[in-house]
Amino acid sequence: MRRIALRIVYFLVVYLPLEDFLLKWLPVPYPVYLGLRQVSDVLVLVAVAIAVGTRLRSTHRLRLIGRGADLCLGAFVLLALGTVVARQGNMLYTVLNLKALLRYTLLVYILLNLRVERAEIYTFLRLIYVSLGLQLLVSLLQLVGPISVDQFFFPRVRNTEVAGVQFKSTAIREAERGYIFGTMTNTISYGGFLLVGLATYVTRYIRDRRALFYWGTVATFFVLAYMSGSRAVTFAVVLLVGIDHYLSGQTGQFLRAGTLTFLPLVLLATLLGISLRELHVFEVFSAEYLRVAMTQRLGILLEVLPQFLSDVQVVDVLFGLTPDRTLLNRFLTDLSEVPAVLTGGNAAVIEDVYWVALPVYYGVIGLGLFGGFLTSIFRHLHRITRWGNGPLERRLARMALLLLLVALPLNLIGQYFETRQFSFYLWLFVGLSLAYSPTERLRNQNSS
Repeated sequence: MRRIALRIVYFLVVYLPLEDFLLKWLPVPYPVYLGLRQVSDVLVLVAVAIAVGTRLRSTHRLRLIGRGADLCLGAFVLLALGTVVARQGNMLYTVLNLKALLRYTLLVYILLNLRVERAEIYTFLRLIYVSLGLQLLVSLLQLVGPISVDQFFFPRVRNTEVAGVQFKSTAIREAERGYIFGTMTNTISYGGFLLVGLATYVTRYIRDRRALFYWGTVATFFVLAYMSGSRAVTFAVVLLVGIDHYLSGQTGQFLRAGTLTFLPLVLLATLLGISLRELHVFEVFSAEYLRVAMTQRLGILLEVLPQFLSDVQVVDVLFGLTPDRTLLNRFLTDLSEVPAVLTGGNAAVIEDVYWVALPVYYGVIGLGLFGGFLTSIFRHLHRITRWGNGPLERRLARMALLLLLVALPLNLIGQYFETRQFSFYLWLFVGLSLAYSPTERLRNQNSS
């Protein structure tokens, strides 16, 4: 049974980036197609049942994350469900929102209770390399090929809603603007997967970074992120590499390499008469971009959150409004300053700034509990990166730590905790790191 659970996770490592591309070829009605997109979530639940059942049968005890993480996570879920019951809100919206946020955190508990071995760790890494290689190949085809190549990889998903779940694909619109998206429904998912690949790559060189090959590969990831059209992911590539150097005590090397790379590019652009502000990635520094952002994400952050904390009742601030859109729209109607993107009953867009959505949905207490869960995970990972026995243990923790740290700013401009590919690999790396740490292995041997 243990092998079945492990193979389910193996399968998902390769399948998730290809899911929408593979399913679009099935000659089934659209509702059936949308149902098939939920199979990966069902498989995770099956793996949980197998892992927990096998563990209880053999040792009569479960392996948990510990250090308060499990308590914070459980309290967060109970608070969310209790609040929606007390407000007589829509339970379905809340359950679906929690599912999207927390579904892949179950990977941590699956791997903790499966006793992952060294050979299995390398199998996971090889499968990730295969997935990354496929996406790089598709990216190259999309970069150099005609529009028919993009059309071949267009997903079947369109903008629609089923039972309160939003299904949205922007791949067609993004391809028309010359952006690449791999085999996924949008550049957000594609960009998140690029960050996963980059974290996997740079951690191979925790001690020794081979100058030309290393920086050439980092530059490739940067170019792909730029060509995806995602400014957030483009800057996140730089941030991720910078954090990796900082954790290694090599911040000076990163700054020198960045300066030696950036200054010649600026000089070349100046000689060619290219204005950096005309490049989409630098538009964020223009006054026009800030003006537009105030009607969208920046307005959500600077207008909606302060009003929520000051204008509503204390009980609303503490426990939140729940994800029920009826309650959210009523709240937005009462606000004096509302970004244009939220008008017309479009309350779901508040999740584009996830650090605003969390306190609005679940209150300051809910945000604190979720933050406590992430903080406990961070401490676990940081301890292993510094004192783990062997390079493999430290590398696993480093990969998870990099993605977790990068996720914090990314969730200011997107739902990266809900993005299927990024979220899956984030919690996969967290689970592998905690399951393979020497403390957990010793605890497992004693309990056996």
